[in-house]
Amino acid sequence: MSKLAIIKIIVGILIFLGNSVSYAEQQNWKPDWLAVSDPTELFRTWSFAYVYLPESVGGGRGRLLKNEESMNSMILQKLGKTKLPLILFLHACEGLGHHRDDIMNFSKLGFAVVAVDSFARNHRPLGCYEEEERYIKYYDIAIAFRKAELDYAVNRIKLLPWVDRNLQFLIGSGTGGMVVAHYQGTEFTGHVIEGWGCRHPNKIFDGIWAPKRVRIFSVVSKNDGWYKDVPGFGVDCESFIKDRPGSVSVVLDRPAHYVSWYPGSRPFLIKFLTRDLDVDQENLIDDTPEIIDSNKNGIKLKKKWSVESVYQTAKEYCSRFKKKNHLIENTEMGVYAFICS
Repeated sequence: MSKLAIIKIIVGILIFLGNSVSYAEQQNWKPDWLAVSDPTELFRTWSFAYVYLPESVGGGRGRLLKNEESMNSMILQKLGKTKLPLILFLHACEGLGHHRDDIMNFSKLGFAVVAVDSFARNHRPLGCYEEEERYIKYYDIAIAFRKAELDYAVNRIKLLPWVDRNLQFLIGSGTGGMVVAHYQGTEFTGHVIEGWGCRHPNKIFDGIWAPKRVRIFSVVSKNDGWYKDVPGFGVDCESFIKDRPGSVSVVLDRPAHYVSWYPGSRPFLIKFLTRDLDVDQENLIDDTPEIIDSNKNGIKLKKKWSVESVYQTAKEYCSRFKKKNHLIENTEMGVYAFICS
């Protein structure tokens, strides 16, 4: 056995033991309801939030809100008297890592996106066990933590001087989606609920509680592994929004949890969010990638929304020369380089 193989095995064992310790600690963890609204811990979820800005004010990469003062100054300098529409984003129970591309996509629509980080707390309960796609012990207090973080973020957003108060959206995925469904404040034009079916065996987690004037966009897969064949869970958001003007329910077949930007939901989501913006919706919805460079030997493309469209464009381009496309480089910021051979 090679040294590299041995090193990989050792690293794998260490990772496994690390995860085991974390899970064991979770089982011995005792609920501390006073910690739910601890101001120091709530401040951490805000200061370690990621902010993605539209290109007009220096978009392209995430910024931590711990640099809030300098960020405010930079945005105000670029905006002048205009204001930015805003999205407040709540991640699923696994954390922000699964959502970075989606958050960046929202900023491409012209929104500033603030994504608070529940895992920035020093002490918090787990709400789920990701490897097995199931919710676990102390789920109720985990949700209470998330609701407190939302309330805190809403109050902090009120202090941001560059936000258009008439164009604010609240978006949540998974357990974040359930928290969004239950938020009863009136600050937001619309709520977007991803990966949450609105039906829960415990009635205190069931349904949509948002004010009737708030538009709702719900997108979920009926084959989502988190809910499929689980007693008491269900995909039934449409029954809660059918009497809400301007609301939309999208139910997909793909067995996935994060489905907002799938082809079957993306056009409806873009239209929902940009309805009151001065934008060309059809141009935004179009998924044609941008050609950065090309010749008979290859093509370099920048992704618009989906990787599928990038590969299809490369395939069609190389077929003109009776060649096949081969990916040679995938850089950051959604740039893909192919050779035709």
